[in-house]
Amino acid sequence: MALVAAGNNMMGGSPGGSPYNMATLGIRSLREEYMRPMHRSDIPRNLKLIEEHVGMESHAAEPVASAERLDLPRFQYLFKGGELLPPAVFIAALEMGSTETLNGKQMAFDTDVLILRDNLVAAYKPAVQCCRRLLTKEITNLPPRIVLNFMRAWTAWESSWLRNREVHSVEALQPLAKAILSLEPLLLSHEKERLLPWPRVQHQKVVTLKCLEGFVHSLAELAACVLPSLQRELAHDTRLLLLMDHVLSLNGDTNVNSCLQGLSSTPEVHFPDHQARGAPPSPKAMQDMQMTGAREGKGLALDTYAFKLLGASTGDAQAAAKQRTKLLSQMQGNGTAQAKTTTNLGGGAKMPIVKESQLHRKSQVHAAELLTSFECVKDVLLSLKSTLEYIDPALDKDEVFVGHLQRFERAFKRAKRLFLEPDNLA
Repeated sequence: MALVAAGNNMMGGSPGGSPYNMATLGIRSLREEYMRPMHRSDIPRNLKLIEEHVGMESHAAEPVASAERLDLPRFQYLFKGGELLPPAVFIAALEMGSTETLNGKQMAFDTDVLILRDNLVAAYKPAVQCCRRLLTKEITNLPPRIVLNFMRAWTAWESSWLRNREVHSVEALQPLAKAILSLEPLLLSHEKERLLPWPRVQHQKVVTLKCLEGFVHSLAELAACVLPSLQRELAHDTRLLLLMDHVLSLNGDTNVNSCLQGLSSTPEVHFPDHQARGAPPSPKAMQDMQMTGAREGKGLALDTYAFKLLGASTGDAQAAAKQRTKLLSQMQGNGTAQAKTTTNLGGGAKMPIVKESQLHRKSQVHAAELLTSFECVKDVLLSLKSTLEYIDPALDKDEVFVGHLQRFERAFKRAKRLFLEPDNLA
């Protein structure tokens, strides 16, 4: 309230007696009038005239720029032109409403900011009249009291406005900060896996999975603040990322350098057994579940779920990948390829090429896209870690950031619909 009192005192009246100490309908009409094109174009000229007369009187030699102008780097772009009274800042005061919208959320300005804004507009009115008289040479200088009142009103409003906007920015960036903080334990745990021997590495994978669940949850909250509900996944299932890593490991695909590589071997990860929900499993199916280590009532192990979904075992997938590599090298080398047969290690015998299901081939594309988009989001978050004090809090206006997040959410949504929905399992 100290700034409000300063604004009231500069208007030359008591807090209860000044006609400008509260927002009035007259001030609102005045703001609308100054925003009209014929008056808006005069704002830079008037502010320049006022700035030229600052300091002409000894008692007017007061600091105009607020401390927040230098202390808050997020808004220094507003003053990069070097003007003492930037026209863009005054126009922002005229356009400012009672709230501002950041990432789809309305944040209300404090009452102090609104009062000081009205004081600034009220102090600008007599300054405009004096500037017109100065241009017509009716007077030779602007009245010192008019200049002093306007400068005091400007300093008080600028200080309160910047501090209020910084509070809004910090609040709007909380989901981003949480996502960055939850990402660091995931990366540290993944690095620790490389240093641990067996079987301690398996216990560390469980920790990595817990960190991944926390990060995916924070990322979902961030996406909810930036993207509309139709462009994001509403219920993220971390097991999908493990399944996609398993799909790439089946084929020995190393093109995607993901921090989740090898996480599919995490123990005690169970997938839903949709067959068990409908009818009781056959004795043969129950025997297969026991052989793969899945316990009754907890669902299927990752290997069993992937085999049931994709129709290919680990050995079949690796053999198919080797055959594709061999055929590609033959076509590049001599222009001919044996498209239907391949030679085994014995030398003379031939075996038919392992056939891959259509869903298996499709899963490789979706797995590569999902994990690649995951890595892109991770890299973007890490790049923003050291710039939280500088970046624009309106993340939904950042096309690069929104593009990476949309790509991940779209890939996750498609992959989940294909590989985690009950209807996809026979």
